[in-house]
Amino acid sequence: MAPHTTLGKRGYELTKGPNLREQFSLILGNLYDPKTNPNGIVLFGVSENYAMVPELTLPTSAFSYGEGPWGTDRLRKSMAHYVNKNFGVHEPVDADKILFANGVTSICEMLGFTVADPGDGILLSKPIYQAFQFDFGTKARIKPVFVDFDGVDQFSPEAAAKYEEALLNAEKQGIKPHNPLGQCYPKETIIALMKLCFKYQVHLLSDEIYATSVYEVPDKNAVPFTSVLSFDSSPYISPDYCHMIYGLSKDFAGGGLRIGCIYLRNEELNRAMSAISQFHWSGGPSQEIATTILEDEDFLDRYQRLAKERLASRNKMARRYLDTAGIRYHQGANAGFFLWVDLRPFLPPLDPGMSSEWEREQALAKRMIDHKVFLTNGEGLSAEEPGFFRIIFSHDEETIRVGFKRLFEALGKKEAAASI
Repeated sequence: MAPHTTLGKRGYELTKGPNLREQFSLILGNLYDPKTNPNGIVLFGVSENYAMVPELTLPTSAFSYGEGPWGTDRLRKSMAHYVNKNFGVHEPVDADKILFANGVTSICEMLGFTVADPGDGILLSKPIYQAFQFDFGTKARIKPVFVDFDGVDQFSPEAAAKYEEALLNAEKQGIKPHNPLGQCYPKETIIALMKLCFKYQVHLLSDEIYATSVYEVPDKNAVPFTSVLSFDSSPYISPDYCHMIYGLSKDFAGGGLRIGCIYLRNEELNRAMSAISQFHWSGGPSQEIATTILEDEDFLDRYQRLAKERLASRNKMARRYLDTAGIRYHQGANAGFFLWVDLRPFLPPLDPGMSSEWEREQALAKRMIDHKVFLTNGEGLSAEEPGFFRIIFSHDEETIRVGFKRLFEALGKKEAAASI
């Protein structure tokens, strides 16, 4: 009889095998240091060039194997404190339940490898951040199951029925602000999705990587950010099936640091992901930089205030240019760095040589490139129909002006281009 598990076959097997975290965390977390930890363990068992580490400028631990691939104790504690302070948590986050890797991309791959089996699916809304299907699919071989909403507001509780319809049609596994729509999910919608996931024993993966990139906009459709950790979700879903993902690439402009993490209240999943974490190790210098940032409360307060001011200002600037040109865009966007723009009126006619409507969108995208401006097209983001594009407004103001001028020239909006 097959054992009860919240994981896929691969993940379950990993929980039974050797686990680097269990084998070495007690050793690597208690290393000898003549000044700070004289009673710690002298590490005669790991081959490193200790003789030359003192010649390097960062703390010596940043250039060693450190405490393991799951993140140093300082990093996990500083991240727990940051989440507790900024995510409105219902109960304090436990640092020991945070697992780090070299980016959220790696976290997604590790999740796909452990919670599902090859050929299983992950529910993804349309439109969606274009890389998810590759993050989960390339190595873990999880299939994207895209959810069509057919006019239903995907940020409403009623959208859960569309996820259920897609799940039943595909016969299974997985499914937040939202990229590329830039809108936060209301609490009631999150609850509806939690209920759906628990009904079918499906894991809910809440990507909260834009959690503090939320700002004030003059838009009645905007709603505040709600984390899955900000309320008691136990009546709706087991914590074994609800996971929060975060990283430093967006809120902290640190994509090159390769720092991502997941908060796991599922011990079985934690064991499985820890068993493969050595293949997704974030570098010591990156962990040291991240820890230094997260521990500096004064810097964080200043940084977050400035980030919200700049993003709000540049969101407003982009909206103003689009409004002036009479171009529609998705309302309610108050998070992230983008607007979802409706360029359907500017699609070229269907050429006899074109085999699909999507080629009209591709032709418009090429015209933009010819005018030296690039927007991600809707096809790449799994849009429901051609003609929608994602525009990033987080640039400096001069770049935004130049970009919109070139965009309007590509669209034939000469008056709007001349007004910039």
